[in-house]
Amino acid sequence: MKSIIIAYPIKDVALQLRLMLEKDGLYVSHICALGSSVLSIAQDLYEGVVICASQLSDMSAGIIAENLPPFFDVVALSKNGRESYMGNLINLTLPLNRNEFLHTVEILVCSKSGFTMRKNDEQEFISNAKVILMNKRNITESQAHKYLQKQSMRTGKKLVDVAKEIINDFTE
Repeated sequence: MKSIIIAYPIKDVALQLRLMLEKDGLYVSHICALGSSVLSIAQDLYEGVVICASQLSDMSAGIIAENLPPFFDVVALSKNGRESYMGNLINLTLPLNRNEFLHTVEILVCSKSGFTMRKNDEQEFISNAKVILMNKRNITESQAHKYLQKQSMRTGKKLVDVAKEIINDFTE
C-alpha cells in the first residue's frame, strides 16, 4: 500500500484529514505544511499519494505534482476550483463529499502504479497539442492545458484523444 502524505497549512485540518483516513483503515505516514517538505519526503519513498491544499505558502498543488517522482499522485483540495483531473493531479472541491474523497484516496493508494500517470506517448501527444494551441491561438501553456481539459470534459473524450484530434486538425 502506498504512503499518504498530508500537506495542509492549517494543522487542525491536516489532523482531521488524517483522522478521517485512518478511521477508514488508511495509514498517513507524514503531515507537513509546505510543498518543499512534500518533495523532500517523497524523495525517500518509492510511491505515494499526496493530499494537500490547492495552494500552500510556498507552492501550488500543480507545482508539487509536476515535481514529484514517478508513482505519486496528488489530491488537491480547493475552495474555489472545479473537480478536474490532469496528469497525476486530481482537484476536489470543498466542502468534501466524505465518501467520494475516501473512495478516490483508496483507489489511488491501492493501485500498483501512479493511477493518473500517463504513458510517455500519451504525454507526448498532449504536449504537442499544447504547443500547437499555444502557437495558433497565442496562448500560454496553462491556457492550452485548460482548453484541452474543457474539450475533454465537454466531449466526454480522454484528454489524449482530444490532443490527437487537435494535432490531426492542425497538421492536415
